Amino acid sequence: MDAFARGLKIAAAIRADGRLAEWVKQRYASWDTGIGARIETGEMTMKDLEKWILKKGDAAPSTSGRQEFLENLINEFI
Repeated sequence: MDAFARGLKIAAAIRADGRLAEWVKQRYASWDTGIGARIETGEMTMKDLEKWILKKGDAAPSTSGRQEFLENLINEFI
């Protein structure tokens, strides 16, 4: 029970800190506008997506997931 209580306190502290929420907001910002928003609303079918990517060509290079940042953030609170 003590481990669960400690985990809950750590989770609350991480939420209150706000850095993780900001990271999530930045990481998934592409889903708020453009094609991402259209996918989320269900406006795009798989056929539409196929046409879109064939017209667009190569996908944009992936950005870093900043795993080290996230590990350090969590470890800071543990």
